[in-house]
Amino acid sequence: MGKIAVWAVLYPIVAHIGIQTSHTNLPIIYLMVLILFFIYCLKIKPLIIKYFFAVATMGFTFLIIFLNKEHIFIQSIPIVVLLTLIYTFFKSLTFGKIPIITQFAECVDEKPLNLDKRKYTRIVTIIWLLGFIYMFIQGIIASIWLPVEVWSWVVNTGNYIVILSIMLGEFLYRNIKFKNDKISFKVFITRLFRCRLRNSFMQ
Repeated sequence: MGKIAVWAVLYPIVAHIGIQTSHTNLPIIYLMVLILFFIYCLKIKPLIIKYFFAVATMGFTFLIIFLNKEHIFIQSIPIVVLLTLIYTFFKSLTFGKIPIITQFAECVDEKPLNLDKRKYTRIVTIIWLLGFIYMFIQGIIASIWLPVEVWSWVVNTGNYIVILSIMLGEFLYRNIKFKNDKISFKVFITRLFRCRLRNSFMQ
């Protein structure tokens, strides 16, 4: 599943290239292959269910292409993803749940967090939530008022800048605030990708 996550992260780049080169089928096909690979990796029995989802995915993809609705579909993907992230992060902040960033921090530290770190990671979870809300509103405004080519620069590339800025800023501040637990950015990213969260957004 880790490899799927890496390929999924690359989707905005593929979408941006497809829009800027007027090859909007490219991100649609890329996403279809990604979903098919995800279905293949799922441990579902009987296999007929896998086949059904695979055929449905391919059928839906070719229907979008046939109806010439690629732009609408491409612009809807960031909205769906951000709404999912907003819901997931918000729900993790509710009573009885462990904030998402707290769970990530426990993976990175490879040990339970003390009270100070738990408070800190809860605040960082709120910062990420606000960042996702900002990107969501920005994407909606851009999709309404800007041409799709400009929208792609704002959403498919601009969001990378926002995400990387939050991630890098938090990493640097974390190493200053918690000097005794200072680690390299490479180790930080490696451990981050190995994390398995306990609170699924489906729960």
